[in-house]
Amino acid sequence: VGPLRHGMLELDPTRHLCRVDGADLALTAREMEILKKLMARPDHVLSRPQLVDAVYGVNVEVSDRTVDSHLRNLRAKLSGAGCPDAIESLHGVGVRMGPCRGG
Repeated sequence: VGPLRHGMLELDPTRHLCRVDGADLALTAREMEILKKLMARPDHVLSRPQLVDAVYGVNVEVSDRTVDSHLRNLRAKLSGAGCPDAIESLHGVGVRMGPCRGG
């Protein structure tokens, strides 16, 4: 996957780089995988099992709390960088990319 862009957000998975409005943002490998999966198809909603498969691989048992923890940390980092609406939750369905256009 090459560089991805969405709103103020830029992601280059090959170089493990993330930028919000041009400023570098440090992400863990798991956070990077989640964001890459979401940004690859920003209009699609991903369920927890789909996120687990993307981050940990298929047929791996991971607690919902683990995925929630990664999402919470990723949201906090994105929010602190000026993009509080980057990840939207759809109750009972999953998550998808938000607009990430800044304030």
